[in-house]
Amino acid sequence: MKIKNDRSAFYGIIGETIDIYQAEHAVSAAFAKLGGYSSSTRDRCKVVVGHDASPAADMMTSAVCAALCASGADVITLGLVPSGAVSTLTGFCKAIMGVMITGGSFDSDVSGLKFYREDGRQVTGELLQSIHDATDNGSSGAAKQLGKILKADSSLLSAYRSTLTEAAGLTVFEKIRIAVDCEGTASMPFAKTVFEQLGADVSVMDTAIDSDKPGVSAYENPSALINYVRDTESDIGFAFSADGEICKVALPDGRLLESERLAEVFGRVYGKGFSSEDTTPVIMVSDNCHIALAPYIKSMGAETKTVTGDYSYLAEEYEADKSVIMAVDRFNGIVFPRRSNVPDGLMTAVMLLSCMKRMGMTIGELSSEVPKLIRSASTVIIPSGAFIPVLRTTDLEEEIRVKRSYLSGDGRVLMTRPEVNKVEIIVEGIKAQQVNKVIEEVEALVRKNLRIPDGTTVFRRPVPTPDEPTPAEQSAAGE
Repeated sequence: MKIKNDRSAFYGIIGETIDIYQAEHAVSAAFAKLGGYSSSTRDRCKVVVGHDASPAADMMTSAVCAALCASGADVITLGLVPSGAVSTLTGFCKAIMGVMITGGSFDSDVSGLKFYREDGRQVTGELLQSIHDATDNGSSGAAKQLGKILKADSSLLSAYRSTLTEAAGLTVFEKIRIAVDCEGTASMPFAKTVFEQLGADVSVMDTAIDSDKPGVSAYENPSALINYVRDTESDIGFAFSADGEICKVALPDGRLLESERLAEVFGRVYGKGFSSEDTTPVIMVSDNCHIALAPYIKSMGAETKTVTGDYSYLAEEYEADKSVIMAVDRFNGIVFPRRSNVPDGLMTAVMLLSCMKRMGMTIGELSSEVPKLIRSASTVIIPSGAFIPVLRTTDLEEEIRVKRSYLSGDGRVLMTRPEVNKVEIIVEGIKAQQVNKVIEEVEALVRKNLRIPDGTTVFRRPVPTPDEPTPAEQSAAGE
């Protein structure tokens, strides 16, 4: 089992780099590090466990629950839930820790573990590293008194739904039509119910029928959701990642808003909505987000604070600065510190609906001022054996920051992991020539960082903009 390069979770390939024995050692070590069993704390020796829809979820859940019971914990199993539900209900149940079993957005043969503290914050950084080290040493132990497994009742799961509906305040969205794709995701048990409780007319997409890639969710195949929004004449569409942490938004005009674009929409709303208050609102932005995001939000009346780090910074920074109202983490998950300690796609969707109602605008109107940039992407294939590459070294970050400056302050450079063996580089800017230059140079930097040879790339160049003539037009002009 390996720790993710940002030290926020454990992930591995089932049967190769992670198995049930490693999972047992990991949760036992985490339980010990986060408080463990003692007779004086027996009444609060509870652990909340949830999982996503990955194929190994049942097997991993059984192993995790067995190890925790052997360590003396009473385990409350939530079943299929988003990561946000595990975080929220860990605090609600006054449990000593929470465990989310998830494959993330990786391939079906990948599984992993995320841990949460008793207050719902995710375990990351040095603490997660210490758990990993204890796991490698085979650290696990049995308590004198064994724990038991308690299945969560409907009222407990309702507590999570309530946090979502309460985020909308007293707003009722009775005239809005919402298209949802959540099949095969951890958001599936909650999405339709939550939106209907808010009064919306909800259409749920049957992925097997409506997708041109049967069995593939609209989150991975967003064109299916865009078509479904059009066919159902919906006002907005949501698709959720496998673990429920992130949502994509489809507009009736065919556009798609991903997390970084949603951050700009929220920045516009919060900048205007909070500008009359005594305290200027602060939106925390990870250092790899849209380079134009900070000045854009500032122009709307809010301030930004750029942060290098993982999820754990949110609660710490929020405690120090109560004016923080939103944060965008390094993988573009959106967090609302007053509502949640971790990214939650359903919370993002509810907050977006609330913003639409508050401003009296459609999602198209809210996003009308979001910069429209040319996009180009390059996918680098990771050779077998390099499962978790180190993409974020100080030298690499500085070199990419220099390349990003070629975009004249109007673009961005992002790196994502759509699959286990791939790294996708995304570059956006206002001029195709600049975009192509930057993506080629960033790709070379990534290859150097990962020691990957040439010839393992899928590259897509953008179409030149109307104000940027093609080579043929330039030739004709010269004649």
